[in-house]
Amino acid sequence: MKTRIVIGLLLGVLLVPSLSYAVDPNDEQYQSLRMPGANTMGYQANESIFAKTESSSWFNFNTSDGTPSGKLTSVAICNTGQEAGCEFTVNSMYRAVLPACVGSADINCVTAITATSAAGKSLQVNFLSTFPSERYQDFQGDLSVGVPRGSGAVLVSIPEAPHADGDNYLLKLVISSTRTPESGGIFGVPSITASFMAVKVVTGNFFGSRTETNTASYLRAQGVSVSSFSDLAPGQNVDPRFDACVMSSTKECALPYPLPQDISFGFSARFSFQVTGWLHGRMRDATIELERKSEKESVLTVAAKPIKVPVLDVVKSVDDLPDSLLAHFAQQDWAGETRRYPLENNPQGTRVESSEKDRAGLRNLSFKHINTQFNSRSMADFVQWLPIAGDKAAALPTQWRVSTMTDRGSGIVNQCLNRSNTLAGLVTTNSTMYIDGPPIYDPAQGSLDYKVAATHFEPDGKTVFKGSYELLMSSTVARCIYGFTNAPVKASVSVTSEDGTPNVATVVINEKNNWLSLAAYNFTFSAPTVSVKLTQDQPQVVTPAQPVIDKPVVKKPVIKKITCVKGKVTKVVTTVKCPAGYKKKG
Repeated sequence: MKTRIVIGLLLGVLLVPSLSYAVDPNDEQYQSLRMPGANTMGYQANESIFAKTESSSWFNFNTSDGTPSGKLTSVAICNTGQEAGCEFTVNSMYRAVLPACVGSADINCVTAITATSAAGKSLQVNFLSTFPSERYQDFQGDLSVGVPRGSGAVLVSIPEAPHADGDNYLLKLVISSTRTPESGGIFGVPSITASFMAVKVVTGNFFGSRTETNTASYLRAQGVSVSSFSDLAPGQNVDPRFDACVMSSTKECALPYPLPQDISFGFSARFSFQVTGWLHGRMRDATIELERKSEKESVLTVAAKPIKVPVLDVVKSVDDLPDSLLAHFAQQDWAGETRRYPLENNPQGTRVESSEKDRAGLRNLSFKHINTQFNSRSMADFVQWLPIAGDKAAALPTQWRVSTMTDRGSGIVNQCLNRSNTLAGLVTTNSTMYIDGPPIYDPAQGSLDYKVAATHFEPDGKTVFKGSYELLMSSTVARCIYGFTNAPVKASVSVTSEDGTPNVATVVINEKNNWLSLAAYNFTFSAPTVSVKLTQDQPQVVTPAQPVIDKPVVKKPVIKKITCVKGKVTKVVTTVKCPAGYKKKG
């Protein structure tokens, strides 16, 4: 018997079916709160689940009139781009999970995975396989149009770095891009996302993931909807561990475990494009290096230690929600999990209509908002739910994740980035919510400001969660923003609470190898602002001493007077001799 569960979810977020079971008690396998029935609403911000949806797929949309606003008529799955339905018209997207490089000429692949102990020792890393072994939408791609091959994740063992259940680790490195009429009909520079996870591979009856081709699952010709499927014999049940899998096929599952926090994990990857802009991530003590091999080819190397990030997960009766929250969400497109009741008589996973986004409309359905982005609107959504969740985390899993930013900044920040055309820097934080963009430059204060938000308490509701913020910034870009010279740069980091009061933090500042490192630790939440201010001593203007020039001594002539007479007339003159007719007296 073939079981197929459609998950009508946009922007690559996977919602798993409601199954009741117990799993190993670790926060990496945290199970989302279930919706208890109609007239309920919830919210979840848990970046740990993002990796669940990141499988290879290349797909193309077509509409009735060939425009983005037309009715969606088909979603075609592509391999080389020559398949029926893959001719570009409206929108095409790919998401490629990159395998390990086999030869030195391989491109868009992982060249190395590294691990370093707290003592600085390089640990041995053994390649095991491309995971999972059974994949459903690998594609050959076509580099002539900017599409790489899509495959599976890299599974390795690190014997000297055991975790709670083994020594296997999974690196899922994903690049993705879109092709739209606005982009000139070409694929843009890909975005990059990498996740490093401690896993144990188990076998059983699981679900695999595919791109949904049912047009009813899409709001419009954009985003990606994910389908889960499993081939089960009569009487077979889905393995109860499925919800915890970070990657799976119908027979294999990678179960996550806590990452050792004293080990620095890393990777190097070779790309067929130049990496520029900003990176953001879930890590600490990071180092990055970008090597330009040619005009197009580049090698990116990232290494860092993992961090713990709070999960916000809350479910409430609509009757218990304030009017302000319902009004906040009423005008938005809702991305998440829809259920209509009674379940057996209603389609699940379909979009919520505008008429249903109020108290009356929610009487016969439940909806759980799933955060999928890190922008100003997502920040506002998160802040709405924070007090309703009691300002307490639902779980505190370890994460190691890095991505390119969708926002290159604005004003002088963007100008300096475009001028240097290089990797500008890396922003990392353990806050649940932040804005996916470079720090915002405040010319009035001369500071780079960054907004973060998280729960004030850890899951026990008593322990205060302490924040971390690290900025690794190109010295070249920093000097451009501030108009600095090559002289040493000074910096200060301050954290201000949402009420404007100072938030005590430990700060670390360093400049080395053309990278400026700044960090703030141990500040508290809920939604503080981190400000970084760079300064540079003004070069002292030395006025050169004026040389002392000896003036020549000019002797004044001694003037002699003589007395001249003519008869009874007497004259005193300064000439050498008397005028005509006069005789010198005496």
